[in-house]
Amino acid sequence: MRIFPLLAVPLLASTAAPAQGPAMHVSGWARATVPGQTGSAAYLTIHNGERSGDRLVAVTTPAAAKASVHVTTTAGGVVRMRSAGAVPVGAGQMVEMKPGGLHVMLTGLESPLRVGEQLPLTLRFARVGTVRLAVPIRLQASDAGHHQH
Repeated sequence: MRIFPLLAVPLLASTAAPAQGPAMHVSGWARATVPGQTGSAAYLTIHNGERSGDRLVAVTTPAAAKASVHVTTTAGGVVRMRSAGAVPVGAGQMVEMKPGGLHVMLTGLESPLRVGEQLPLTLRFARVGTVRLAVPIRLQASDAGHHQH
């Protein structure tokens, strides 16, 4: 599956600003790949403006065979990555995914993630349901700029 170019899909491009559910605000970015690379990561900032806590229970994208939330840990000089399961987002709280920590792992990419394009994501929360957005594809964290809330 081809990643959607910014200009070719104006509807998705308009969702590059933070996506909103009932009071769930999400923004982020995805790491660019090189041809032949079949995995990458997306990093999100999720702010729960609800009066009740919620949980991020699933992430999907048409650009990859699988998308799941992982956490990277380092213990004794050994770096490990494992599934994070459902991610709690407390009432009025924010969860920030970033390199070296919590992230959306993308495996089985259909095509390279190219700088300047958008990656469509669908997030499913236990309470508020589905939030759809498209995040910009960038080279690295320093290219990500400031988070939008």
